[in-house]
Formats: sequence, C-alpha cells, structure tokens
Amino acid sequence: MFYTILFSWIILDYLSKQLAFMYLQDKINLLWDFVYFQYILNPWIAFWIKVYPLLLKIATISLIILIFYYYRHEKKENNSKLLEISFWLILSWAIWNAIERVFYGNVIDFIWVKYFSIFNLADTFISIWAIIYLYILFKNKNTLCNSDQKN
Repeated sequence: MFYTILFSWIILDYLSKQLAFMYLQDKINLLWDFVYFQYILNPWIAFWIKVYPLLLKIATISLIILIFYYYRHEKKENNSKLLEISFWLILSWAIWNAIERVFYGNVIDFIWVKYFSIFNLADTFISIWAIIYLYILFKNKNTLCNSDQKN
C-alpha cells in the first residue's frame, strides 16, 4: 500500500511538470500578480541561488546520502510509522528532483510566489512532510525526555 501511494505521488509530480510544459509557457495569474503559474527550467537551488552546476549535482547526491544515513541512525531510536512514511516521502521527492537536476541539469518549476521563490509540487510536498517529520521527531524526543525525568 505504501509503495502504491509513493508511486502515485511521484506520478502526480511528473504529470504536473508535463502539464506545466504543455500549458504554462505563458504566465497564468492566480492571485493578481503575486502568485502565478509559469513553466521554467530552474538550474539553481532554492530562491534562485546560483551554484556551479557540477558542485550542485555533487551536493544534491551527497545530501540525499546524508539524509538516508541520518534516517538509518534515527530509525533505531524511533518506531513511529508516520515518521517512517514522512521520511520515505521526503526522500522519494528529493530523489525525483535530483534525477532531474543530475540528468537534465535543471528542475522543472512552475509555481511562482512574487518576492519569494519558484517551486514545483515535489518541493511543496518535501516542505510539508519535512515539517511533519520534524514535529513527530521532536514530539517523540520530548516524550522520551519527560519519561526519563519522571524516573
């Protein structure tokens, strides 16, 4: 079941990028000129920070390996199913963006927020699930600390 959901979300991200390519070559305003859709090939990282392409590819792959290593270590201490699901969702979307970046040299973005950034569905889901992941992680650590203090 989990892999079906995971695969479905990846397909949704892929389809959203294909639809962006087909229909969002011109800007479509959502909220006046503050939020809009427009297809763009983004060679940079968040907030359009420019990074040398080879360095960016190496950093992307290294970050994914470090996230996986951290999770393997953290998993021994936490048994939360939601924590595990959130980790795998974050990692899968990060890998999907990394595949685009490594093989194509950029990531397809299409959601613009003026004065903020441009991003895609995978970026959105990574952010949401990272918040959920951190909330569960800190909640579990606080529970453990509180139970240790009572003993």
